Amino acid sequence: MKPDNEEELLRRLNSDLARLDAQIDNISPPSLPEMEHFMAAEAVRRRRQSRMELKLFLLVALFLLGAALTALGSAPVIYWIFQAAFPLAALSGFIANRIRLRREDADK
Repeated sequence: MKPDNEEELLRRLNSDLARLDAQIDNISPPSLPEMEHFMAAEAVRRRRQSRMELKLFLLVALFLLGAALTALGSAPVIYWIFQAAFPLAALSGFIANRIRLRREDADK
């Protein structure tokens, strides 16, 4: 870089930092009661969100368990085929991915 360019960049940086300082000086921090109110409201919101997520998880789990038990009761052969097919498909995908990654590493 040329010295002129460095001086120009330094001048622009200082002016931008001064403008940023001027904007930040206008911001006042919240008072202690406001922060306590915000923290209490946030705690309540997180607790409600956690409860909602737990309810949704339990609902989905019960649905999946019911579907699995229904399939087992009505067609046990199909149930056991799915029980074997899904893990085998996942394992096959994992092995294929590992082989592809090894080939890519060998090509490099």
